[in-house]
Amino acid sequence: MSNITILQNTFHRNPYLRETVCLNLLALKQAKANFQYIVFNDHGDEEIWNDIREFKNDIEYFYSPINYGRRMGRGGWLGGLHLVKHEYLHVADQDDVMTPLFYKTVITYLDNSPDVYVVFTNGFLSDDKLRSDTAIISPGYWNDYKNPIESFKVWYGIKQPENKVTQANNGVLGPGTVYRTDLHKLVGTPDGEYGGAYDFEYWSRILFNGYKMEYIPQLLWYYRQSNYSAGNEIIDGKPNRGYWQQQNIEKIKQKYAKLWKEKIDTETHSNT
Repeated sequence: MSNITILQNTFHRNPYLRETVCLNLLALKQAKANFQYIVFNDHGDEEIWNDIREFKNDIEYFYSPINYGRRMGRGGWLGGLHLVKHEYLHVADQDDVMTPLFYKTVITYLDNSPDVYVVFTNGFLSDDKLRSDTAIISPGYWNDYKNPIESFKVWYGIKQPENKVTQANNGVLGPGTVYRTDLHKLVGTPDGEYGGAYDFEYWSRILFNGYKMEYIPQLLWYYRQSNYSAGNEIIDGKPNRGYWQQQNIEKIKQKYAKLWKEKIDTETHSNT
């Protein structure tokens, strides 16, 4: 089984972080994975280390003097990539929990699918006590990612004959996603310019450049909703989940509308 790095972002000291680290470590050990577990404190509460010190033999703790995510996203993904050692990367949130099957499933899939660069999974939409009977992604979700450009067209509403970007919908759930770190050399790294939506921009960039993703519909993790969730943050007087997220998604739409037009124009000229 291949090696994997978990890069877990945190900034709030909260009652769920210790439990999250404990359960995710159990899932890794059950998978018999060779892992690196980084807890990246994105210039947040310094007391966080006191809550997870007991796991010091299994985790690497890093306190950042810079707040990369502006509490709008997973800042560890922007600031902690230099710490990553392994070929697969899972960027985890501070309170989302992986089931015992998560790591075994995604690592086995990537090991057996050398042409797949990203694997993302379904999960449970849960309360703060991890109680749930609801899936985040509905059963009817379109899941054919065998052609990256066709997947990109679905995300951005591109249809004939207009062949133009009409929407921007993120099709990947970040906390339930693992990808090959080779992508950092192939398409670059995430871009903080897009705030709390920079995961969407990164997945779009991967598809646009022709790298394949796969969706596993199994419910393999818990998306915990609590008062400490990043979406509940107020940034410059505006709620992150609403105002700031929509602002950044619009920027992403404009970026890929331009890139798509350039792509189509180039293909048209090359065929004439």
